[in-house]
Amino acid sequence: MRNWYWLGFFPAISLAIPSFASDKDGYSYITVGVENITYKESYSGQGVANSDVSASSPMLNTGGLYHINEKFDFSIDALATFSPISSTETWHGKTGQAYQKNQFEYLKTSTNILLHYKWTPQWRIVAGPSLTYQSYKRYGLEGLNGYENPVFRKGDTWEEKSTDIFIDAGVAYDNGTLFSDNRWKLSGRWIIGVPIWSKTENTKFVDTTFDDLGFRTSLEGTLSYEVIPGLHLGWYVMAGYEKRFESDPEPVSFIDNQGEEKQGLAILPDAETYSFNTGIQALWHF
Repeated sequence: MRNWYWLGFFPAISLAIPSFASDKDGYSYITVGVENITYKESYSGQGVANSDVSASSPMLNTGGLYHINEKFDFSIDALATFSPISSTETWHGKTGQAYQKNQFEYLKTSTNILLHYKWTPQWRIVAGPSLTYQSYKRYGLEGLNGYENPVFRKGDTWEEKSTDIFIDAGVAYDNGTLFSDNRWKLSGRWIIGVPIWSKTENTKFVDTTFDDLGFRTSLEGTLSYEVIPGLHLGWYVMAGYEKRFESDPEPVSFIDNQGEEKQGLAILPDAETYSFNTGIQALWHF
């Protein structure tokens, strides 16, 4: 599968897109902050297994709001995390006893395009596509209480890579300009999205792809203050939730602990991701 790290370059591209406004409508922005996630997996098969891990990484988010006419605007948002901080992921069985732990790293890039219909000058109905790439890297596996994983061996490093195209819709609040009598500016939006195409691969299972279904939602906002005309500094906060339902089984080949090739069935477990992003945001229109 192709790597989608190039999505991280969209922030720079989006900053170069000019506003269609002829006056002071629209703006660009950049956010520097941190993303914190809590990731949970749950497998309903024989033995039952679930995991729970929290991870953090620096986050860069850029984009802008661009004016079309009195009734429509559009926005582009591009997010990338980098230099992830490794965390310990612990797995538990049906009785709740821990049986395995490993190191966990998470990276994400996403590009979101939304068309804004201005119900009022401030309140908007928004909808559009988004492309998201997520990478879950695991290594340093250690069996607990006598457990030995037959598929993922000690010393292995494996990575799960997921690419999804979403259709998002929701509501937003934004007056669309940095120039007003009030030097404070408040903006925000609530979005819910469903994937219309998805593809997930695990480096442990060569030539096998998984399709999955789910949904996601997020609530975000920025409070900023005018430093000079056309330049605001503020604080950005986003809380999100993503649900992935367990996939259908796929035939896979793998090398077991004795070095022998084995055949079997694998699934993508049911997964939940709780995210919280926050950082300093600069907004401008010159």
